[in-house]
Amino acid sequence: YASTNDMDAHERRLSSNEKPLRILYIVTSLAEFQNGRRFTTRGDDRLVNFMLPVVREGVESMLAKGYHVHVYLICHYNMRRHRRRLIQEALPKSVKLQIWDDATPIGYKLENEHNHTDLVTRGLARQHRFVIKDLLMDYDFFVNFEDDMLVKGDHVEHYLNMSQQLAALRASAPTTRFVPKNTSTPMRDIFYGPLQKLQFDRLVPGLMRVEVLRNEETHGAQAKLDPIPVDLVFSGETRSVDPKPCCHVSSHKNNATHIPASPTSDKVFIWETGIKGLSVREIPGMGWVMLQSGSFLANRDRCIGNYWSGRDGHFGNESRPFPGDALYLNNQGGWMATREQILTWHTQQCPCGFLPPYDEPCYELDGLDLRNVEYWSGGMSLFQAYKACNLQRIISLDPDEFSRQLIYHTANNKQRQLKQRGKQDRFVKVDNLLGQLNTVKKNAIAAKNRELEQ
Repeated sequence: YASTNDMDAHERRLSSNEKPLRILYIVTSLAEFQNGRRFTTRGDDRLVNFMLPVVREGVESMLAKGYHVHVYLICHYNMRRHRRRLIQEALPKSVKLQIWDDATPIGYKLENEHNHTDLVTRGLARQHRFVIKDLLMDYDFFVNFEDDMLVKGDHVEHYLNMSQQLAALRASAPTTRFVPKNTSTPMRDIFYGPLQKLQFDRLVPGLMRVEVLRNEETHGAQAKLDPIPVDLVFSGETRSVDPKPCCHVSSHKNNATHIPASPTSDKVFIWETGIKGLSVREIPGMGWVMLQSGSFLANRDRCIGNYWSGRDGHFGNESRPFPGDALYLNNQGGWMATREQILTWHTQQCPCGFLPPYDEPCYELDGLDLRNVEYWSGGMSLFQAYKACNLQRIISLDPDEFSRQLIYHTANNKQRQLKQRGKQDRFVKVDNLLGQLNTVKKNAIAAKNRELEQ
């Protein structure tokens, strides 16, 4: 969704001869046509009606920011010549297209007997790592997502800005831990004060997948919110989430009738986490952030303390959810990173490495063991701890920045799929979640002031 300001910024970059950021945008696609599962219509052209509009919208928005974009498709199916031409013609002329078709690896079908090999479709989600390793020095920034995730220039810009801010804060950070006045406070509960360098090493900008409610009468969001009040007053002004960065699209000319053009914030919801699984922290120089679930407590020097949403008794005697609880794990549908971040993850942060080869003891069968799609393409290998990188995702609690860390699952089918499973109570409108997080933040500020006054 290219705004006038975006185009102006693009023109300024061109006129100043500033070298554009080189982005490799990788899209993984399992199905060329819908199979009828997960509330899809069997035989519907997924490539034309679902993937292509999303990729084109994302690419155009990145170009409008002044970035140089190449698209790399990784497909389970064979890409016929006329379909390849259709994709190339839909993309702007400056965009190079590469396609790795029939890309699904062959291995043992571990779900059944181990006495024969076959296509391991869950392993398709692993293949982007080989592409990145081969092309790592050719690009500055890597965007890797599933084929129904709308990744826009705003997401890239925000990720870069937040990463640069974290790097600058790390450069001036101390090498020793901050100790609060109350020295008996568990490390997990220290939610303010300077972070040391080793803690900054674990921080990375996060994303939250959202969908847009299509019919609130049949597939509405939570009727009863979790017991934390919604407070949308920020600095004396009532705010709401801005849906434009994540969820507004420029047109419907690509048959994407399942994607509303300009939904309002009260139609945007999440389903993969909730306030009970979240916590907040103040980072000096950055402000208050939300810590996403998934990562485990690190050792003493790397542990990033936080203020859990239930600390004030909103959930009674219930304890904090386990970090790996699937209810709050928050799969992103992909990930993005600079070349420098990938190198650091591979050589320093991830005990098993991030790029191939995938060897024992961390990986079995060249990584084609029972690790699922979410581990590889959903980013869970970065944000979980077991045989993974244990990075800590953060999301800004500034309403404008918060809005740019929401990413749209354009299939819009989770609302129907989960409703059928009786899990509709997991649909949380993003305005309600932001308001609940604001309440937790204000509680944390009050607790910090009490501690400092003692």
